[in-house]
Amino acid sequence: MKFRKRRLKNPGRQIGRQAQSSMELAASLVVIFILLFGSLQVFLWVNKRLVQRQKDYEAQRVAAGNSQVEVKVDESDEAKYPKLNIFGQ
Repeated sequence: MKFRKRRLKNPGRQIGRQAQSSMELAASLVVIFILLFGSLQVFLWVNKRLVQRQKDYEAQRVAAGNSQVEVKVDESDEAKYPKLNIFGQ
């Protein structure tokens, strides 16, 4: 059984399609990397804020049996509670 080579009508067009798919792959990998980096930064930011809020809550907490029920944590101090900065300026 002999295999015949398949002739392309326009061989340059086939190369163009391969180049386009390579460019799409490269662009999608860049976008995926940016999304992963951004989601990691958001996760780290939320984690730091939760830890700091818990520390402040524990420091301001009243003893058990006291009538004061609600404890509010002031988040206005940017040194303790940094704002979300994804690109780290």
